[in-house]
Amino acid sequence: MKKEYKELLNALLKRRDELVALEGHTGQKGLENLELGHGDDMDIAESVVEQEMSMTIRNRASREIILIDESIEKLHRGAYGICESCDQEIETKRLKARPFVKYCIDCQTEMEKNAEESAPGGGFQFGKLE
Repeated sequence: MKKEYKELLNALLKRRDELVALEGHTGQKGLENLELGHGDDMDIAESVVEQEMSMTIRNRASREIILIDESIEKLHRGAYGICESCDQEIETKRLKARPFVKYCIDCQTEMEKNAEESAPGGGFQFGKLE
């Protein structure tokens, strides 16, 4: 298991580096495109959409970096790979796919189901009447 954790740590560090680079790139691109006062309405609208997309990417990257940092800390404490909901081990296959997950697949599925049911519309799916 120690070898697997070392591989997962390397995967976490690599992904973190990628995200930090992405944040820097999208942040710089966003600053370059901040000139909203130039061009016609279409140019301005395109610039606004690019700004929003850039902010969304940066926000997602920031949240993922936080999860990665938490996972690295757990690895060092010996608490990595334990579901935060049921305290059971998270499957290695799941950790390899998404090394920063906090929950086992069963708990994650249950939380998503509960969130969907409590969302406005009560879990209504297009094309499906309940």
